[in-house]
Amino acid sequence: MSNKKSLVTFILNVVKISKSDAEQIAEAFHFVELKEKEFLLHEKQVSDDYLYLENGLMRTFLYDLEGEEITIDFFTENNVVFEITSFFNRVRSEANIQAITKCSGYRISYKELNALFHDKPAFRDFGRAILVKEFIASQKRNYGMINRTAKERYQNLLATKPQILRDAPLKFIASYLGVTDSTLSRLRKNL
Repeated sequence: MSNKKSLVTFILNVVKISKSDAEQIAEAFHFVELKEKEFLLHEKQVSDDYLYLENGLMRTFLYDLEGEEITIDFFTENNVVFEITSFFNRVRSEANIQAITKCSGYRISYKELNALFHDKPAFRDFGRAILVKEFIASQKRNYGMINRTAKERYQNLLATKPQILRDAPLKFIASYLGVTDSTLSRLRKNL
């Protein structure tokens, strides 16, 4: 088990607060490990996990109308993992969140997170900063699916998140990029 040093560093990198405040916030989180292929969240469940991913790789996926898995996001090390709509609106999730590799990190429940929001004003700033970061990342991905070629999307993934290309199965990467497995293989070969 880790000593939460990486979580404290992550908090300090997200928002300008004192180290003491960051350490107090980190104390509210609980260490958790997930095995490869283990789910953090299944569709139709209400999300109760807000997770700082210290080690490993995770993904969010949905089933399309034909029952095929479509990866809609990846979570790499040193990032927050949660299903925003289900977590904050307390509704059933439409998505699944699954560990691709063995993962470890620190989680906080919805109830604990709300208590922290009320007790620690510095955590409110952290929470807002995370939501803004996630919104911007989502917008960039949506725009990229419209105004970038498959090759450009692949190159962007290679430049920004090489861990995904190293650790995720090709079928997950292909669905995330909106291409077939064979198109992804050609892109990889040509680059």
